[in-house]
Amino acid sequence: MAFLRLKLVSLIATGVFTLSSAAAPAPAATQTSSNMAEPMWVNHVEPIFAKHCFKCHGGERLKGGLDLRNMKSIFAGGTDGSVVIPGRPGESPLYQRLQPGDDHMPPEREPQLTVEEISFVREWVAMLPTPTDHPAIAGGGSIFDQSATSLMEVAKRVQWQPPAGMAASDAIDFQIERQWRERHVTGNTACDDRTFVRRVYLDLAGRIPTGAETAAFVAEVDSQKRAALVDRLLAGPEFARHMAEVLDVVLMERKGAMVEAARKSHGWFKYLETSIASNRPWNEMVADLIVARPKSPEQAGASWFLYERKNNHQAMAEAVAPVAFGVSVACAQCHNHPLAHEIKQQQYWGLVAAFNRTANVESGDVAALSESATGGFVYFTNLKKQTQPAILTFPNERTIDEKRPKAGDKEQDSDANYVVPPSKDGKGRPRKAAVPKFSRRQALADAVTHDNPLLARAFVNRMWEMLLGRGFIHPVDQMDSRHTPSHPELLAWLSSDFEKSGYDIKRLVRTIVLSRTYQLDSRWNGPTPPEPELFARGLEKPLSAEVIYRSLLVATGRDFTGEKDAADTDGLRQGLIAAFPSLFEAEYNATLQQAMFFTNNPTFDALLKPANQNLAARLAELPNNTERARAAFVDILGRTPDPEEQARTVAYLDARSERPADAIRQMTWALLTSAEFLLNH
Repeated sequence: MAFLRLKLVSLIATGVFTLSSAAAPAPAATQTSSNMAEPMWVNHVEPIFAKHCFKCHGGERLKGGLDLRNMKSIFAGGTDGSVVIPGRPGESPLYQRLQPGDDHMPPEREPQLTVEEISFVREWVAMLPTPTDHPAIAGGGSIFDQSATSLMEVAKRVQWQPPAGMAASDAIDFQIERQWRERHVTGNTACDDRTFVRRVYLDLAGRIPTGAETAAFVAEVDSQKRAALVDRLLAGPEFARHMAEVLDVVLMERKGAMVEAARKSHGWFKYLETSIASNRPWNEMVADLIVARPKSPEQAGASWFLYERKNNHQAMAEAVAPVAFGVSVACAQCHNHPLAHEIKQQQYWGLVAAFNRTANVESGDVAALSESATGGFVYFTNLKKQTQPAILTFPNERTIDEKRPKAGDKEQDSDANYVVPPSKDGKGRPRKAAVPKFSRRQALADAVTHDNPLLARAFVNRMWEMLLGRGFIHPVDQMDSRHTPSHPELLAWLSSDFEKSGYDIKRLVRTIVLSRTYQLDSRWNGPTPPEPELFARGLEKPLSAEVIYRSLLVATGRDFTGEKDAADTDGLRQGLIAAFPSLFEAEYNATLQQAMFFTNNPTFDALLKPANQNLAARLAELPNNTERARAAFVDILGRTPDPEEQARTVAYLDARSERPADAIRQMTWALLTSAEFLLNH
């Protein structure tokens, strides 16, 4: 595996591991100016306009009739006519107004653009194609069509159905390969069995396979063995545990060992694991989280999703939005989203209003949430400095009618308003979970889980990221008009298919991992790999902390089931979580903290010392260094070393023959901290 070839001696000498680089973009010189205009807009010009111009030329205010928030409105111009002439910045009023003079913008009282920012605007105008000549303008998804009236419009722009009779996994390959042809790219061939078994165990079981599991799979001659392995892993308990760990980070974020312990004691992890194991539909799981009124003991832990946020209704709203609608809404608290203009301030406060009758029940050991039938009417200040009522309106254009008291009227609450009436302590805090006849949380859950294509779309995009290394929309929680999908037809169909399947999580995962696209080799033999969003090769994915932890136990011969030895390795797990805290990062880079962890952590070091027939003990018992080198590669990386790796490793061990235990420990350390071990590839 030349792309991840080990530099064994340098690794041991420096104590630093590296991750193989992601596909590099094509050199700028090979791109046309129109192709370069879009990234220039997204990465530089739009943020400049958001910082300096949207206050007067976007949202509630459009001075001179000019809206600078998107390309369509910029080309439409203002009351004085066009403001850009493609290719000719010196003749474009937009650029001219940035120069010193009587009509200079922004006004002198406002922060001014830097010389660098002005140069970005100039370069961008010079790159612009003529809109009427641009082939993508009519079809959407170009720099000329980034605006949208709503997230629902964004989701419904493209629809597609595969040819009749085509299998679901083949439909994925059909769309992926169609784009290869359009971009004149030849995709990789499928990976070999050793690579596949490692990849799918990491993705579905949350660990590397054991040596015996790898050997058995490679020896199997059944042509359907990959599908059989996938089905076995999806049906097993490790998939449920692994998905529970992933969903915990996605839904709750990492907040340290004490918070993790509270989640465990209140059944949060058990709820996630039980739901995945039973293949509970995703829309029902989301309803469990929002309504927080468990109907069975298995659902009790779902209430912790809201309970942990300690009556912070804005935190509740911000946590639900990426799950239900695929977007982060925090930027819309004080104004409409500055870049994705379909995400509106009133929707942010509508989500907050859905939760602001909610309060934690503080008595008892069970996490429960009460909900009032009255009050909780929120007002916010819009950009016009007007006070506006927050109504139950959400990012998927659903609005819930709710009776509001007239000005000056005082609401009267009574037990008649409840299915379960309230009970409060002497300080007015709930002593049990009151359930009103009209529940805002239930209304939100219904709006999210019925006739809401954004729910399926968000989950599909996240699962694609988890399994393929990058979402159709990247980053995964920015599924708005500003971030167009790499494969809009495929995202649309997979989302629709997921919804029609009854939000069947295991079916979705099976469909993706049995596609040829998922199984492509990650090695690229040409000079420059294709852009990662083409999925023309397997993308290297950094392992999560939990997956690294369990894989270290497998590789070093420790128990990885959690049935024993957990107490003396939990410090290792917590240390890994601190060093590798992230999932679904937009860009990943190895850190000095990670390197130092592997250099200094005593529990990790203990794994490398001989004990109870672990890896180090078994390697020491082998008759020579040639066998030790081969066995270490097989147990840790799941493959035999190539001739160069074998020769260098043996030479390293031979040179330290006077202290063989230290040499073996350093060799296994280098393999375990290598890019090849710490990536799924």
